[in-house]
Amino acid sequence: MERLEFTLLTDGSSDSDETPRAELIRLEIGGEGYPVGTLLFWETAAEAAEIRLGTLRISGEARSDALWVVDGQQRIVSMARVLLSRPPPVDGFALYFDLDAQELQPPPAEKEMTTDPGRWLPMNRVLDAEHLMQWLFEHAADRKDRRERAIQVGRRVRDYEIPAYLVRTESEAILREVFGRINSSGKKLKADEVFDALHGAYRRASPATLKEVASDLDALEFGHIEEDKVLFRLLLATQGQDDVRGVGDAPFRLPPEDAARAYSDTEQAARRAIQFICERVGIPHYELLPYKQALVALGKFFHHYPEPVPRSRELLARWVWRGAISGAHRGDTASARATLGRIGRVGEEESVQSLLHASSNPPEAELGVRRPFNFRSAASKLQALGLLALKPLHLETGQPIEPGALADEQDRQGGLRIPQLIRTESFLPISQGVANRLFHPTGEGLRRRLAAVTDPQIALSHGVTPAALEALRAGDLQRVFELRAQYLSEHLEQFFNRHARWGENDRPSIGALIVEDEEGDLDAAQA
Repeated sequence: MERLEFTLLTDGSSDSDETPRAELIRLEIGGEGYPVGTLLFWETAAEAAEIRLGTLRISGEARSDALWVVDGQQRIVSMARVLLSRPPPVDGFALYFDLDAQELQPPPAEKEMTTDPGRWLPMNRVLDAEHLMQWLFEHAADRKDRRERAIQVGRRVRDYEIPAYLVRTESEAILREVFGRINSSGKKLKADEVFDALHGAYRRASPATLKEVASDLDALEFGHIEEDKVLFRLLLATQGQDDVRGVGDAPFRLPPEDAARAYSDTEQAARRAIQFICERVGIPHYELLPYKQALVALGKFFHHYPEPVPRSRELLARWVWRGAISGAHRGDTASARATLGRIGRVGEEESVQSLLHASSNPPEAELGVRRPFNFRSAASKLQALGLLALKPLHLETGQPIEPGALADEQDRQGGLRIPQLIRTESFLPISQGVANRLFHPTGEGLRRRLAAVTDPQIALSHGVTPAALEALRAGDLQRVFELRAQYLSEHLEQFFNRHARWGENDRPSIGALIVEDEEGDLDAAQA
């Protein structure tokens, strides 16, 4: 291998005078084509562990010269999951090379694979020449052109060289300096990726990265929380960094001894916020949360005040609903900074009062049922919560429907789907709104299945009155939508008012209202 030793010149910010030794090495794990940048490894000790990458399991023994990935983790994981997964390729990263079209393709349809298996070369068979030859013998023995192309693909993948820096030093501060300089030009990583690379890639504690924090929170079955949009901002907030950081900002850094605590603080704050949102606010899934930045603010609040008094919890729930309905939680830079700034600089109940004061006005526009339903919008998420508040029952079994049953199986992040009741009547303007949406796990044949319902309580749990059900059976779709829109409009108005409690007294707890002017006066009152 080609090697190059160099001396790193620091700017004096390092806490050690040790000069690191690094090597520019060529990793023979790629294929000809576009450049993929350099990798950065830190050689240091590691305990024995099993690494799980999708369906791929890699067991690593304890060793003193393990390579920790500081920069390039996503590229390495992607290549490993494509090239190293066991046959047959069922991993979500599975790729095939079309030997006729001579291009990479996602897994072909089962019919295509069965009809002509020798056309589709699994990429997890090309890295090992023996495995490739075995596949060729089984599937392409009679096609010389395909054999030659497959062999060429394998050779290009095995022979391509990816440059990588290998740093040998005991100083984590110097490693952070190396990474910061390498990442200072070209296409930068996202802020959360930089933070993980600087602080988490070589941590022994758990969680050690924001990705691990997100994975731990997945166990709450609330939905997947984004590392970059939510968790990194929450981490900043728990560390006293309320400002939303810009593209040109220097990477946020912490002293080595504080990094593990920051990850733990973030997970605990997010966990308390999620439990509060589910149990007290009444929003059972992340995809139903109208504005995600409310989770950041709640996380910061519970970081400062892990056990708030019951009155604070009640008022915080009002704040969540009011901000969602009015749009105050929209989350632009200025409003996000202002919201976070209201928390923690004063006491618990003062923070709650400050939050409420900023979102105390009812919205000027109503969340009308005739507006187009788009689940990516906050208004439609609020309407979906209103549908859920009806406690919908399964059309066939009559059992309660949980939000998790609406998860889109094709969405890797577990997104929710609120299917249309009638898909073929889009020419009716009212059918574009929530009156044509049903909180039900499967959307196939909903019109027919709803028409077959004999229990009026099941239909009413979806906002379908007996009159609307009769109109559906008669084929009067316009009347179905009109009746359901009327019912849902009244229901949603009551539902939102019940949670937001506009105009009600938002006073803090009685204990917070007691004013102790002088110690003597308090003693006299007690006497």
